Amino acid sequence: MQIFRFIASGLVASGINFLVFNSIYLMFKKIVIASFCGYFIGILFSYTLAKIWVFQNKSRQNFFRFFPAFCLIYFLGGVEMSFVIVFLNQFLNNHKIAWLFGAFIGSLNNYFGSKYFLFRK
Repeated sequence: MQIFRFIASGLVASGINFLVFNSIYLMFKKIVIASFCGYFIGILFSYTLAKIWVFQNKSRQNFFRFFPAFCLIYFLGGVEMSFVIVFLNQFLNNHKIAWLFGAFIGSLNNYFGSKYFLFRK
């Protein structure tokens, strides 16, 4: 059940990321600013959903102490994802399939990193 909540929360956070990105881009036509704002708001939602709904962590953790660790876990997941995509695309010559494998590996990192290092009970 927890893994399904993790996937659902990731989809919600990604959707929010896209909505913020698209809205800011349409208003200001600045893709870097829109991308940064969308990603930042998306990761805030992701952290909140992971803490409250996915891992049901009721502790009063200091946000300013734990949010950077959450960002680090997700950054490492993004690096892993990128490496897998680049590596597999050399053999498969199909960026979409390489992306799917990369996203899977990055998601595993994010799930287990959050579960065992950040929101452990």
